[in-house]
Formats: sequence, structure tokens, C-alpha cells
Amino acid sequence: MKATAPHQYYQDRYADRPLGDAAREPTFRERVERALGAIGAPPRRILDFGCNTGEASEAFAAAGHRVVGIDVSRSAVALAAARVRNASFLRVESESSLPFADSSFDACFCSEVIEHLFDVPGFLAEIARVLAPGGVLVLTTPYHGWLKNVLVVSFNFDRHFDPTGGHIRFFSAASLARCLAVAGFRVDALQGVGRVWPFWKSMLVVARIDRRAS
Repeated sequence: MKATAPHQYYQDRYADRPLGDAAREPTFRERVERALGAIGAPPRRILDFGCNTGEASEAFAAAGHRVVGIDVSRSAVALAAARVRNASFLRVESESSLPFADSSFDACFCSEVIEHLFDVPGFLAEIARVLAPGGVLVLTTPYHGWLKNVLVVSFNFDRHFDPTGGHIRFFSAASLARCLAVAGFRVDALQGVGRVWPFWKSMLVVARIDRRAS
């Protein structure tokens, strides 16, 4: 059986996905609005990492920001470029080798993506590199706290940890904060998105490069 490279898993995953589909996710608007608040007044240079079919990029561009969306999926990038004319889109091969110069962006938005990545340390190191001094990372990922995990393991283990699914990383607030700290980030805020604590659907982290650690 021929092996599939990690990035090939997503190549045509969005080829038949309706445009605007991601915006119908229950917490999408809340995630984007919180990100806009954390990023600040336009125009800022925003990297939309894992841009999917461009829904978040479209919202950022409409707010007056300069947006570059990237994704490993060829079909996602093609759909995003077709729907959003006032942003740029680029397909990348790897989360840990981005084709941008140091300090290219003022902000990075990475929403419901890090749980799909093989190289989490490499990804965070690259984001730290391409962010300008004072730049902000707004990151969301499914929340895995102790009590929620007990319920998941007790009642929904096979579906939640499906070995054929796309989620390969599972973060608690503490483990995500540790990964960010190793990459030189300081967490400024960590909030729940969707549902109530301790059953948050996702957590949203606002982090900045901690220059004292460099």
C-alpha cells in the first residue's frame, strides 16, 4: 500500500465543499470577532494560517486588514482565491517552513488547525519568526480539560479519538501554554469559546512573543 505524505491528506479535502461552509460553524463568528478585537485597528498584516476556503480571511479583509491566507490544501486555496478578491492566498508544503521573511506579519490567526499538525514546535517557531515585534498570535483549538475528558472517555471515546480522523493533537490549557512558552510566546489571555466551563468547545489564546525570553 502506498504511503500518503502528511500534507497529501488534505489536498482535495475541500474540493466539493460549498463556499462559505466554514462560516456556518457555530462558533466561527465569535472566534473571528474576538480575533479582530485582539489584533487591533487596521491596517494590520494578518497571516491566516490554515485559511480553509477563506471565510476568516474575507472577514479580516473586509475590516480593512491586509491578509495572506495559507493552507496545505490545493482545493482550499483555490476556493479561497475565487471567493476573496481582496486577500492573497498561497499553498504551502509544511507548517514548519513558511515562505516569508522574518517579521512579515503583525498578527497570525490560526483557528481549529493546530490539532491537525504533525510538527507543533516547528509551527510555533515559524510563527514566532514571521511575526514582527509586538505581533500577536490568536489561536483556537478544541479544549481538553480534566472533567470534559472524563466525559469524552466515558461516553464518546471512539468517535472523539477516531484514528482515521484529522485530529492528532489534543490540548489542555496547560499543555498549550507550555508549547507556546517553549516557542517564546507569552500568553496574554485564554478564554473559552462555545459552551460553559469546564465543557468549553474550544479555547482561544492570545499570545505575543516574550522578548525577555529571547
